[in-house]
Amino acid sequence: MTDVVSSHYPWSRNTMAGNPKQQHQYSKSIHLTVPRFTKDIPSRTPLCKITLYRNGDRYFPGKQISIIPQNYTDLQFFLQQLSSIIDLPYGVRHLFTPHNGSEITNIHFLKDGASYVCASFEPFQKLEYKAINIPRIISRSEHRK
Repeated sequence: MTDVVSSHYPWSRNTMAGNPKQQHQYSKSIHLTVPRFTKDIPSRTPLCKITLYRNGDRYFPGKQISIIPQNYTDLQFFLQQLSSIIDLPYGVRHLFTPHNGSEITNIHFLKDGASYVCASFEPFQKLEYKAINIPRIISRSEHRK
């Protein structure tokens, strides 16, 4: 039975045992391929959750999305995808930080858990975007006052 199994290999076991150079190449290739294969498969993809607001819209409560920044080659492709999520008249053309209005120029500048403001061609409008909530329903007791 050993002869049948060894006939499937391109080398015989006797030549492997007799030639130390072949033994070294064989063991080296095993040690190189196994660790590299496990490193190539990420254990978890870096998921980035961000909140998006519309520029100047104080009634838009924000939309949370999850992205993998490595899936986007450049910022323009990401902005095209955002245009289908955030309804703006001319699509999403710019992305700003809500605090100081600095423009995001690279997809890798996005941080997990951060908020961003989407705009078409208009300049950044400073609002308290994080303070915007869904409109509160007024109860009867508050309405009478």
